[in-house]
Amino acid sequence: AFQELQLKVIDTTQRVKVAEAQIEQLKRTNQHAKLTDQELSTLPLDTNTYEAVGRMFVLQPVTDVRSTIAEKVKANEEKIKTIEGTKDYLQKSVKEQENNIREMLMHRK
Repeated sequence: AFQELQLKVIDTTQRVKVAEAQIEQLKRTNQHAKLTDQELSTLPLDTNTYEAVGRMFVLQPVTDVRSTIAEKVKANEEKIKTIEGTKDYLQKSVKEQENNIREMLMHRK
């Protein structure tokens, strides 16, 4: 039983680290998108802009490209909130499991 709890703690801790890595990656992606949007905002509206679609580039108006970037940022922020909720749950789970291990050790003495 003790080993099972230890394995659960290790597994849950790893899942927390994965969640943190995902959050950091999404934050970096958002930062990149925001910087791109800032650069696009300086361009005149009649500028030719191209958006990557698979292995090709499609001519798009600046406003469409900026709205696509805004949608991506919004979607990433929602993903971040979801992952943070999962991460909080996992951290509570780790604390519970550690407390169970402590109780188990106390009863053995």
